[in-house]
Amino acid sequence: MSPLSPEMQAELARLHDIRLPPPVGWWPLAPGWWVLFALLLVVIMVALALEYRRRRTVRYIALRELSGLKARLAAKAPAPDVATELAVLLRRVVLSGPEARKFAAVSGQGWAAELGRGPGGLSQGVAAWIANAPYAPANRDQAEDDLRRAMAEAGTWIRRHS
Repeated sequence: MSPLSPEMQAELARLHDIRLPPPVGWWPLAPGWWVLFALLLVVIMVALALEYRRRRTVRYIALRELSGLKARLAAKAPAPDVATELAVLLRRVVLSGPEARKFAAVSGQGWAAELGRGPGGLSQGVAAWIANAPYAPANRDQAEDDLRRAMAEAGTWIRRHS
């Protein structure tokens, strides 16, 4: 390479480095991010609406009341009182359904048969026990055992009939 003339060296000294543009900021967001945020907001609102609707269903409310009855029994509440409330709860579930008028006045054996009807029905002994629970004498020891079994079956019954 040949040595540079003084004019060329002067010209070279006047050259500056390449200036880079300032870094790109994150604000304002690109339109794609706004669309993504809008979709996320819609999904959250739909999920909240579905959860609100689910919590207003008969099944959800009845299962919550059933768990409350189980807690009351565990807290040594009188078993006959809890059994009566269980019978009332199952009656309310049936009366909230489409056949409410048909079973509104049914009691005794007819009510036990209704509780045992269908593939998810209560066993015959438990259905008869629940139908007679509000009227049975207060025998706490036997009532607690029967009530625990009835509550276990009632949870399945509520899930299938509400």
